[in-house]
Amino acid sequence: MQPLKRTGVSCARRLRPQVQRQSRRHASDSHGPDSHGSHDAHHSTPANESFGSGFYIALAAIPASFALYKFSRQGTDEQPYFTRLIRDTYNGYKDRWAERNASHTQAMEQAAADRVIFLNESNNTLRRVDIRFPEIFNTGSPWNVPAGHGSANLDHLIAKYEKEAYEENDRKLKQLRDNNVPAEKEFESFRKLTSAAKDS
Repeated sequence: MQPLKRTGVSCARRLRPQVQRQSRRHASDSHGPDSHGSHDAHHSTPANESFGSGFYIALAAIPASFALYKFSRQGTDEQPYFTRLIRDTYNGYKDRWAERNASHTQAMEQAAADRVIFLNESNNTLRRVDIRFPEIFNTGSPWNVPAGHGSANLDHLIAKYEKEAYEENDRKLKQLRDNNVPAEKEFESFRKLTSAAKDS
């Protein structure tokens, strides 16, 4: 315990002179409102300040912009230069958007006409759904199937779809021989129902 006490005391002795040596520093020797009168002679007169370059640039921008406006008005159609530049740049957009809107309207009208055909179809007609594979009839749970309710005899169905597939292949082969493949023909565009643009 004694060595700890000795080291503590020696550290305190070393720190005490440093604390005593620090003197208070003030910005000025005068304190309080009464001491300002004695130091008035030391203050210099206020300096002359100019407006700065920003003020003169802003002042010069007014006649410069007026001159630029007058210069831009020189032309055959008496419109400002920037107005003519914008008009010439974006002039083609109107025609392009009119053509785009016309083709979109045409596609929407064709889709609406197709939908009307499907909606107005009579429900008395027999609807036939092509089956991709005949085994779709046998997809079901193999458990808890009552006797006699298992998979059906699909021989007639398989024969029917094989016959349709052979007929379709014969038709495609005939188109290839006659060089009359629909995918290789020129695309026939939609019939125009309304005119959105003059030249489209």
